Amino acid sequence: MRTLEEQLENEFLDLGISRKDRGSIKAPLIILRNKDIPTYEHSIRVGIISAEIARHMHLDPKVMFYAGVLHDIGKFLVPPEVLKKTEGFNEEDMKKIKKHPEYTYQVLRGIHEFSAEIALRHHRYQEKGYPKKLPKSNIPFSPNTKLMIDFFARILSLADFYDAISSRVNDKFGEKRKLTPEEVKSIILMKNPDQKYLINDLYADGIFGEQRKINSYKIL
Repeated sequence: MRTLEEQLENEFLDLGISRKDRGSIKAPLIILRNKDIPTYEHSIRVGIISAEIARHMHLDPKVMFYAGVLHDIGKFLVPPEVLKKTEGFNEEDMKKIKKHPEYTYQVLRGIHEFSAEIALRHHRYQEKGYPKKLPKSNIPFSPNTKLMIDFFARILSLADFYDAISSRVNDKFGEKRKLTPEEVKSIILMKNPDQKYLINDLYADGIFGEQRKINSYKIL
């Protein structure tokens, strides 16, 4: 079985990502890895899953890969004692965590502008979504481009949510334990009723569920 890093390199090759762009992706990922390995692993998995969803939907997988692998980069600016917490989250912790899309946006602006806009919005589709107010963009995007950004952000939010609930062990949904595959599917459908047809298709295609090719990888 290939390691997570090998899967990342494979995506770089499959998508024809330039050496320069590989460096601009790997550099912040290394910082994130040094801060919190689980978040680093999650980011790579979400990038790969997002690209798979894009292929399934006949969209550009490169757009979703960039946004997915970079979506949580701003978490290296979240205090480590909060980032590593797996139970007992309080309101103050959540305030700090909820800053990460804006941190990500600031890190990516001027480098990956389109990915920055998508990542900024990936938590706006959940209950009590955030951030409520979006910062002004550097680029005057057209109305159609803004719609595309929102569309890609919605897809990213599914990839992020799926990987988070299927791989993390915390007490967000009750007792502190890993959820069963059946629980994961039930929760993702319950929390995303507007996307139930897509979610069921992703399970049928093996992009979500026990058939996933990248369920667990060891870090080199």
